[in-house]
Amino acid sequence: MGSIKKLSVQSLIKSMEGLHLTAYLKNRGDLEDLKYQLKLVLNEAEDQLSEPLNSFERKKFLEPLEGLLQDCSVFKKINGNIGIFRNEKIFRILNLPIELELSYQIASSFHVKPLLRWIQGDQDFILLGLGKDSADIYLGNQSDLNRLDTIVYSNFFNLNSKSSLTISLNKVIDNKMKESEVLVWLNDWLLKINKKSNPKLFLVGDPKFVKNLMDNITYRSLNKTLVANSYSKNSLKEICNDLRGFLKKETNQNLENIIKEFKFADRENKTTKNIFQISRAVFQGKVRKLIVTDQVNIFGKIDAKSGNLYIHPFDLDHEDDCLLDDLSQMVLTQGGEVAVVNRNEIPNGRPILAILAEDYEPETEKIGFDFLTNNKIKEVQI
Repeated sequence: MGSIKKLSVQSLIKSMEGLHLTAYLKNRGDLEDLKYQLKLVLNEAEDQLSEPLNSFERKKFLEPLEGLLQDCSVFKKINGNIGIFRNEKIFRILNLPIELELSYQIASSFHVKPLLRWIQGDQDFILLGLGKDSADIYLGNQSDLNRLDTIVYSNFFNLNSKSSLTISLNKVIDNKMKESEVLVWLNDWLLKINKKSNPKLFLVGDPKFVKNLMDNITYRSLNKTLVANSYSKNSLKEICNDLRGFLKKETNQNLENIIKEFKFADRENKTTKNIFQISRAVFQGKVRKLIVTDQVNIFGKIDAKSGNLYIHPFDLDHEDDCLLDDLSQMVLTQGGEVAVVNRNEIPNGRPILAILAEDYEPETEKIGFDFLTNNKIKEVQI
């Protein structure tokens, strides 16, 4: 998952108490259309919140969304689709540059599958461009690129003097002592900028200097493939397009590898395809990797003591949630991995699969519970 994005949405993923409103709006570039979608969300929310909240509590809960409807200028700054998240303590609006449709949900946690798909598919990266007289560092992703800092070599090597000292990159390379100083400085620079996360780092510039950096730099997420033989601001757009294409391929390959890993683990009897068994394994902390689709919602409740599932035919009330969503959140909070893939890429088109911990023995009974009757039901193929 994209490390910076993962950090930014942790509070949304981990929030599992109280009422949560999640809305995803499809941004077609029409402000009136977005306001119309928001009105639909508010009307649905008023109706669904009428049971758990009185009129005063509903007004307070929905006040930020009503305010957004009155002044939606923030939408003008968003070029992707829009995620809106509201509970008692949180009100967040996110720009989501992924494909999604208008959807809305009141539940006991936020609906996060689209967020997880965004995180895994829109990786952050750092680009360090090494020019002749200066170096630039950028933070980017599939839709944005921001310059974080610039170092002018002459300023670096003449810190105690106000006079200008021009030192070309070639001279820096030829001077071993100063080259060593540059390496120390670059390592410190990268660590300072990325104290909490480690996006993949790409180096661009003179191959001789880039190779030496690759051999000596301590940044742990360094990509050791030379992306371009030279760097200039004029070539920045082309370089970033190449990087984004590389990262997209890497994401797709990672998802393919997870499916292959599942098939291999399945031969070793270390998987389960049954949602009832998966739920109980998750509650025991025995799921290493979860594979889900965001093209299907399975509504219901999870027993907080046993991990048993109660599946509902529809989104019945304010406590209902998508079970795939809930199980994904639990696995993430336990330190496991979650992959969101297209349903047609999952073996047999199932909505959920799990790779189990080595010490977990899969159950043989495939039993769940019907919410309306509380009777046992056998495996349901969604």
